Amino acid sequence: MKPTIIHRMKSTINALTTIILIGLGSPAAIAQTDANSKSDEQRLRNLIREDNEGKNVIKRTEDSIFVSGAFPHPMIGHAVEEVLGSRKDRSNESRKGEVVRLVISQSGDMAEEFGNFTLSFDQPDKKHISFDGSYLRVWRKINGEWLEDAFFARPNESAEKSEPRSDS
Repeated sequence: MKPTIIHRMKSTINALTTIILIGLGSPAAIAQTDANSKSDEQRLRNLIREDNEGKNVIKRTEDSIFVSGAFPHPMIGHAVEEVLGSRKDRSNESRKGEVVRLVISQSGDMAEEFGNFTLSFDQPDKKHISFDGSYLRVWRKINGEWLEDAFFARPNESAEKSEPRSDS
């Protein structure tokens, strides 16, 4: 009879030990996840900051999507790099972005970024263009590197344009 009681006690102690170890390990895992997301957020913010400074640091996935009012249709894949890299119709270009929201997925492999921007440039005829807009960017983490997977941007209408006009 004694061996049965000892066996049950050992089983109970083993079960309790397992539960305690799992309980102690969970906060460590949560802390590790939080630390990873904080470092990923900082990496993304650094990429965004450098892009605002005019450095061409943002890389794109092979099948990235780019949608902008500057082009008549969406671009996918290598077409994005070809068109954006060969723009000769703008000089004195200045871009300034402001991140409103940056959220990294719980799995840590995707992120969404929403923000506002101001864009200004001179056209070949020396006409100066300047406007404010908003954008949504999707990031994908591949092999430890954050890549732009989708970018949608549009100009914001001024109050004058959005108010109804009267012809009287």
